[in-house]
Amino acid sequence: MVPRGEVGLIFAELGRTGGVLNNEIYAALVFVIALTTLAPPFVLKWLYREK
Repeated sequence: MVPRGEVGLIFAELGRTGGVLNNEIYAALVFVIALTTLAPPFVLKWLYREK
């Protein structure tokens, strides 16, 4: 996992344990963090497949 995703997960966990985020928002954040961490390599490969 790239550092950006790890930092996002750390801040999301701090927000959850600090009472700023409830479990539903935390789950959505984890999903978005995972998606934005894992998807870009595949999207870039698809965009540059002809070059």
